[in-house]
Amino acid sequence: MYELHHLKGNTYYIDGPTNCGVYVLNENKDVLLFDCGTAEDGPKIYNALEKNGMHVTHLVFSHCHADHSMGCHYIYERTHCKMIASKVERGFFRDATLDRGFLYGGYPLDEYDSKLMHVDSNDEIYSLKELPEGVEFFHLPGHHFGMIGLRTSDDVYFVADTLGSIDLIERAHILLIYDVKGYLESLDFVKSLDGKIVVPSHNEVTDHIAPIVDFNKSNIYDIIDILKDFLKEEHNCVECTSYIFDYFELKITYNKYLIILSTIRSYLSYMSNAKMIKNYFKDNRLVFKAEA
Repeated sequence: MYELHHLKGNTYYIDGPTNCGVYVLNENKDVLLFDCGTAEDGPKIYNALEKNGMHVTHLVFSHCHADHSMGCHYIYERTHCKMIASKVERGFFRDATLDRGFLYGGYPLDEYDSKLMHVDSNDEIYSLKELPEGVEFFHLPGHHFGMIGLRTSDDVYFVADTLGSIDLIERAHILLIYDVKGYLESLDFVKSLDGKIVVPSHNEVTDHIAPIVDFNKSNIYDIIDILKDFLKEEHNCVECTSYIFDYFELKITYNKYLIILSTIRSYLSYMSNAKMIKNYFKDNRLVFKAEA
């Protein structure tokens, strides 16, 4: 773990809890780093690059979540690299309360972890216009507001959190999704890359990505079917969330409830917008029910 692996041409990756992309920019071994792991990962990622004579000049974030971004402080302090993120994600980097407020749907309880998603950053974070030659970004809607992937000139694709691993899905059952429709579209895009080298953040690097994409899509449709069955009778969002916890026998914590409640809202919106279920007010409650 935390070893530098060559993929193709100038493109490498560092394996770890979050796989991080590396693209060599020139003969001086200046590199672009795509994501940088947690605060604990940061020093190990930096050491892996330093051991190979590589110097970080650009750090690009797929999105603001802690397992992709918190290592930035350690790396930035030692390199003063140019940090780059999408427009929306740059806003979330500025204040961790934005993510908690979004997930909770209002001002959050004190019990919620103040660093649930990411840590505040006051360092300059530049726009995607500052990407150097040799890489290009693509949008990956679904998991978070402005998540991006990266394609290198070697035709290698880094696809961030578009895919949950089979092990993670079997343990967690339901993953954080902001936009279900966008997530499904991102999965379709990633599946179209089958045959190319694809680097997911939390899966093995592969040139045969289709099976894991299909597993992720199947899991989403399973959640939809579970909710549709529950909504044979009318229920509100909180009741649906409670049912999901019971159905999968999940251990409840403040943070897990925050994530799943927000995700269930997204599922219900997707299902209602797609006319799978209907929504209406009853007894001053917004309720949902499957279409007959």
